[in-house]
Amino acid sequence: MSHVILTKEDLTEAVEYFKRQDAYAFDVETVGEHRGVPSQNQVTWLSMATYGATVVIPMGHPNGDTLISKATRKKNKQTGKFDAIPAVWDEPPAQLRPSQVFEALEPLLFQERYRKIAQGAVFDLVSVAKYYDEQPPVPRYGCTLVASWLLDENRLNGLKPRVIEEYGHKYDTENVGKRVEIHPFSKIARYAYLDARYTWLLWQKMVPLLQAEGLSRAMSMELQVLQALLDMALTGAPVDIEALRRLDVDLARQLEGIVERVYKAAGKVFNINSSQQKADILFGMKSAGGQGIKPRKLTKGGKKKRRDGEKPTLYDYSTDAEELKRHSDNPVCATLLEYQEVNKLHGTYVQGYLGNEKEGKPSIIFDGSIFPTFKQYGTVTGRFSASEPNLQNVPRPGTELGKAVRGLFIAPPGKAPVLTDAGARELGWKLLVADYGQIELRVIAHFLGYGAWYDGFHAGIDAHTATASAVFGVSPEKVTTDQRNRSKTLAFAVLFGAEAETVAKSMGASVAEAEDFLALQARTMPEVGKFKAWLIRDALSHEVPHIRTLIGRKRRLPDLASSVRWIRARAERQLLNSLVQGSAADINKLALIRMGHLCRQNREWLRLSLTVHDELVVHCREDKTEEGAALLQQAMIGTEIQKLIKVPLTADVKVCDRWSEAK
Repeated sequence: MSHVILTKEDLTEAVEYFKRQDAYAFDVETVGEHRGVPSQNQVTWLSMATYGATVVIPMGHPNGDTLISKATRKKNKQTGKFDAIPAVWDEPPAQLRPSQVFEALEPLLFQERYRKIAQGAVFDLVSVAKYYDEQPPVPRYGCTLVASWLLDENRLNGLKPRVIEEYGHKYDTENVGKRVEIHPFSKIARYAYLDARYTWLLWQKMVPLLQAEGLSRAMSMELQVLQALLDMALTGAPVDIEALRRLDVDLARQLEGIVERVYKAAGKVFNINSSQQKADILFGMKSAGGQGIKPRKLTKGGKKKRRDGEKPTLYDYSTDAEELKRHSDNPVCATLLEYQEVNKLHGTYVQGYLGNEKEGKPSIIFDGSIFPTFKQYGTVTGRFSASEPNLQNVPRPGTELGKAVRGLFIAPPGKAPVLTDAGARELGWKLLVADYGQIELRVIAHFLGYGAWYDGFHAGIDAHTATASAVFGVSPEKVTTDQRNRSKTLAFAVLFGAEAETVAKSMGASVAEAEDFLALQARTMPEVGKFKAWLIRDALSHEVPHIRTLIGRKRRLPDLASSVRWIRARAERQLLNSLVQGSAADINKLALIRMGHLCRQNREWLRLSLTVHDELVVHCREDKTEEGAALLQQAMIGTEIQKLIKVPLTADVKVCDRWSEAK
């Protein structure tokens, strides 16, 4: 069997061989302006590997192997800039058309008996779905990226780092997959061959490791999550383009005003986007026009200098949002922080969507919708991350900017034809938006098993009210708004391991007052401290210190055993948060699986669109909103999920036209 498939006869022979197996790995190489968006790209290479065979199928690679002229640059007389002139190669060999290839592969992709394995499987599965009328290959799936992440969430889990570690082979030092179309035919053929072959080999190695580490249940859940992510990747999220353009103008105007306030607070004009100039302003001596702030957090370069025995300069210290928040009482820091937040919104959620011609960034809106990539492996705790765009960073719904950004996401504008007893009708769509109520505090109450939070949730009392009642020694109905707000800060200090300084700023109190408040909480809610102490002991009882979430995912924290006090203390602060966030992520992912299944059963009127933290966003035909809302609530708090946790779960479902209307 030929490794590189160029004829229909070779393709038929390869397919017949693969059909005799029970599983295979596959990988695609893509081109086009939106090569990173799987629903929009163009597949020009597909490679497959199984027991005893690996094949590579080119479908339109433009280059041969003989270089005629090298890539160069030529000055553009009109713009004064240098335009890139690509290399010229001889003609490539004749290749099969995508239609021929995907017709032949259909039996392998659309039969359940074959496990289809890929590295970052959502991308590859959606990339090929467009060649089958947007129908993704049917389960069973496998994903080496998810498997590798479950086996160690703290390492680099890309294919090449795993291959180097497992097999000692370093390949593709040029990162040819980024732009396959500029490289010679044989180089891409070998690259595609190795990607598929190593994906197959790693899967064979990882499956028994997952079983040995007790992670099979977690892997099974993640593969079902993968199926829901395919649905969302193909559904997309409609956006209001006109509102987006108006927000573009509004944020640009806001930024101009904020910049003026920054200059006024600093007493001088400087490059607000320059880290060095910001360091001069923030950390410079007051006598020299600086703010005299003592720098605390080193950049990566600063840390390297210190490790190498060099003394860091002012420019080796961070001026990021975390550091600005530490000094939010300083007018320069406060206005810089505001600038960074608004500028990030403008860049991420406006120009990021619309595109920016000056910077060569294309729009990511296709037929009125965006198609985010949700990564189930994107964090160490198990929560989703997202890109193109990063919806996990959408501002809080209670803020003005949060409402503006969420208001961009709308129900599908089209009409759905429906045949009723009264005849044919065209009906519109609505959004169903649901989120869990205080999910992280419910999770910690579950693990505690008793105390103020546990009892409060069972009594139907809000967690922050229950905290205030316990800490201030008053009945729940007598808790004041101020007491509840202070207890809200306290609850999240417990979850995230915040220190007294941070708590003080959140409460608008002195550090001494915050320390007294934290001490009071420790005395009145001793169950929290006892559980933290037990959790540390339990984690340290393992060879590699770790905890397990509700469904058994591991969160490894080797720094718990560090002999360095501050490193150990940081890991101890992360431990409870990892357990709680990871278990909340388990619940959210299970809800996503359940809702995805219901949407597939009712595809003509119910479609899964987005997940952001503990929220699910669904498209529902307007005549079915009551039924859809009931299904969504059942997916999130039904018996199969509720039995996992010992306190009652709640989920609030809203019917709306814009995401911002849900809260």
